[in-house]
Amino acid sequence: MGDRPLHCSIKNPILLTVEDQKNVFHSGCKVIDVTFPNVSSPEVGEICFKNYYTAYVSIRVKFKAAPENGAESGEIKWKTCVRRMRLMPSPHKESGSQDYFAISKKQFSFEISNISAMRIILQQPSPVWKEFRIEDLRLYRSSEMLSKPPPLPAWLTEDSANSTKHKLEIYYDDPDSDDQEVEDMGIPNLESISSSLQELWGLSEEMAINQSKTEIGRYEVDGCYEVNLLAYT
Repeated sequence: MGDRPLHCSIKNPILLTVEDQKNVFHSGCKVIDVTFPNVSSPEVGEICFKNYYTAYVSIRVKFKAAPENGAESGEIKWKTCVRRMRLMPSPHKESGSQDYFAISKKQFSFEISNISAMRIILQQPSPVWKEFRIEDLRLYRSSEMLSKPPPLPAWLTEDSANSTKHKLEIYYDDPDSDDQEVEDMGIPNLESISSSLQELWGLSEEMAINQSKTEIGRYEVDGCYEVNLLAYT
């Protein structure tokens, strides 16, 4: 990615439970708190992470409301910007359980700017999976900067390219002329491009031939199927 992640403090997930003197109820819900201790007026444009058996994710942000009636500071409020976004098509099946996700401004209910904290709520209602979380969590200031293509080489964008044009005219009039001059301008040799493409094609063909077609038995335990997993498929 072209942009650097925002500097933030990400706390370990906290599992929410309901318990009394005898029983403990597993809520299937975890909370991750994110703060920005050294960032002034933080603005979040994209949130990236790798899923690990989390079925739904919600995101809430904490910010200060605008001052009212001459007051110095407004009331601190929490607002939900992403509500119960589905990560797994079915909580009981593996599809989407370990995919990468990027939540951008298009999924936000409002722009996330001038916030003091963020709370990410993870939900997994299925009892099939013993553990669920998200990994490699990163926050970026702007999603537009991430999708911006890399700049073109200088030799394609320079306005004052009279000398380059002159050398190209000489090259196309006489292909046997000095190839080193053209390579010095940043234009690769056609023979080197052709050989590289042929080598790449050969590698792709070899990978396609040697690719294993055997499916991974994710539901198998010691060569047998786990009955509890099959009950939810």
